[in-house]
Amino acid sequence: MKKIIFISFFFLFIAQVVYSQIPGLTVTKMKEHNDLYLKTKTVWITLTPFFVVDRKFSPNQGSTYIKVGMFGSNLKPYVQKDSIAYHYLKNYKLTKIFGIAQMGVIAPLLAYKHFSTEPGVVSTGNDAIDDSDVVLEEETGYLTAAIIVFFTGTLTYHVFSKSFLFKTLQRYNFMLEDNSRFEDVSFNMNFKIEPQTQTPQLSLIFTF
Repeated sequence: MKKIIFISFFFLFIAQVVYSQIPGLTVTKMKEHNDLYLKTKTVWITLTPFFVVDRKFSPNQGSTYIKVGMFGSNLKPYVQKDSIAYHYLKNYKLTKIFGIAQMGVIAPLLAYKHFSTEPGVVSTGNDAIDDSDVVLEEETGYLTAAIIVFFTGTLTYHVFSKSFLFKTLQRYNFMLEDNSRFEDVSFNMNFKIEPQTQTPQLSLIFTF
């Protein structure tokens, strides 16, 4: 029974990253973010809370679309020359890796710890005390932590990482529209009184 529950954590994680190929057991939803030139395909496994997301972006503002890649590897060549966009993309990658670690490593280890701990007997010298209640309390704590970590990892992988991808594409499309040249524009306004004539003077300075 313990092995079955432990293995179930592993298969729940696999369900996050593998498409189900059996007709009738999935629900597919498509969504487009026109301002980001991003298409999202979400495949829900019916009667479960688990889903897989496939994202495609356009490198030419809507003419063609290619897959982002699990960690944004296909997007990297387009944004690596811009430090801001590349920084967001690295955060996207790291956030997804952390989510996978939570779902596929930390949560299963906590669950294994819960089911592998056996109640025993503690000797105090004169009396033997059954510590099954103590061990049961520790096991319950491990199992609760495993569940929390698993669902936190799901949010990290699917939700938190998505915000970094959006920021990457916003920056990339900003560069495509050649708006970056306005970043170096500065404006300065000064007001002073001319000492000799006591005439007020207003100066406007634009720096390109």
